[in-house]
Amino acid sequence: MHSIKDKVKFIQKIFGTCILGNDGINVSVCCPNMACGSYGNFSKKKLVIKIDTDQHHCWVCELKGHNLKGLLKSYFPQYVKEYSETFLGHKYNATENEIDVSAVEISIPRNYILLATNLNNKDPDIRDVIRYVFSRGLTKRDLWYFKFGTCAEGRYRRRVIMPSFTADGDLNYYVARSIEPDVKMKYINAKVPKKDVIFNEINIDWTQELTLVEGPFDLTKCDDNATCLLGSTLGENYELFHKIVKHQTPVLLALDPDAIKKAHNIAQKLVGYGVHVRMLNLGKFNDVGEMSKMDFIVAKNKAKEWHADDRLHELINSMKSGSII
Repeated sequence: MHSIKDKVKFIQKIFGTCILGNDGINVSVCCPNMACGSYGNFSKKKLVIKIDTDQHHCWVCELKGHNLKGLLKSYFPQYVKEYSETFLGHKYNATENEIDVSAVEISIPRNYILLATNLNNKDPDIRDVIRYVFSRGLTKRDLWYFKFGTCAEGRYRRRVIMPSFTADGDLNYYVARSIEPDVKMKYINAKVPKKDVIFNEINIDWTQELTLVEGPFDLTKCDDNATCLLGSTLGENYELFHKIVKHQTPVLLALDPDAIKKAHNIAQKLVGYGVHVRMLNLGKFNDVGEMSKMDFIVAKNKAKEWHADDRLHELINSMKSGSII
């Protein structure tokens, strides 16, 4: 069984001098990609390798992978055999065909119907879905902008389907929300790792402040330059986190009040990478989805820059109220 020290020594043998992070897990090395903007500058160690999983990512050129095998085959083939047998635990066959099991294909549900082109549809289920969408304060423009849809039959019947697209316009996720108030499964989500998804990146301008909300339907009340976390977590291994840091995109955090601790943790991480962060106060609302678009704009204009002291104050207030962090 190999140790962390063994892995670091192996990485150092290949890449030369490396920097071990304070967490003892992440190692920074020089990127071997000649097309990378940091290539040849040995003071810029932009390729980060997570020692326990071998996931790696270059903050400059976006070179990345789920283990080191592909990277070694491309840049250091003489070490592939040693890596495979020592750290992957199997005998290396130089002629074996590599299959990327991390690649996940996704397709829109069968019989998907675009709501914007079916406003006069006679099907009662489709009409109910359209009424539900409009009852939430959405407009015809929103139907086109978010590509809302539904299905007339099957498991997606009487659900609002909200698809997500990459910057290149490829489908990368979808959420189907039931219009029934008492259904057991409120949401049906695409089976894709959330950390790999940037929801509707096709709509994002990385040079402008980006609003981050929790759920896809919260986006309907935001300004256009927004995306969602598909939850309340944004880790350093998330694709969205990488893009924000790479572009130094200012962020407006608009998470639900019950996720305030997580919001402070996200802010702390982003600010640690030089990202400017503001925090939106939802006031009387439980989430952005409850707001009108005007409510959101008013709150956005009042949002204040996040500072490390804000997290400290939250910790103190939590202790005063008797909760434990």
